[in-house]
Amino acid sequence: MAETFTIHAGDVIEVQLTSETVVIETPNGRRDADDAGRITNRMRLFVRHADGKEEKYDFDDTELGVRETQTVAIVRGKLRRAKEPVNLILFNLSSGEHDPFERGLARYLGHKPFFGPLSKAFVFALGVAIVFYLVSHYIVRHEQGAVMSGFLALMFAFLCYPVFWGACGLWDRVSENMRYKRERRRFIDDMVGRVQAYAPKPQMASAPAAPQQP
Repeated sequence: MAETFTIHAGDVIEVQLTSETVVIETPNGRRDADDAGRITNRMRLFVRHADGKEEKYDFDDTELGVRETQTVAIVRGKLRRAKEPVNLILFNLSSGEHDPFERGLARYLGHKPFFGPLSKAFVFALGVAIVFYLVSHYIVRHEQGAVMSGFLALMFAFLCYPVFWGACGLWDRVSENMRYKRERRRFIDDMVGRVQAYAPKPQMASAPAAPQQP
């Protein structure tokens, strides 16, 4: 995977917490009385970087606690055909905690197979049709009735196609889920190591002053 992520680190100078309620109405303009909508908690951090530049970052539904004067690192990823990068992980380097953003990680680390379930099912069904035709024409019918053998092969492949489609779709989901979990764990471990370069240095305790001689 190409390194299309960036790490933004600095000291927090201000924290703003807000909440937003999103209500989806029905086509007739009404909504159920028990539908309270979806509440989104948003945290905005104003961060001063090491070069003195100040920037703001917005985070939705994060459970990581951050206060002013603490040092944070934000890992963001660039997606294809997307104007703005997505938040991947927020690190509180002062407290040693981090919060991954699952939606952003899924978009960044997700992988779509080049050949989908439809294409794979078509190849498998075609292979079944060829094998069925060869067995029917050369072994069962002894090269008599090629048209009937071909018709039966196509019919059998047509019946097998939905089965292959469902099996290939299930395999793609299971394999992609396993691959994503492995890549997610590897990526987070890698970022944990990288952001340590931005962690605040522990302050050395000052030595007690020597008593003055009278």
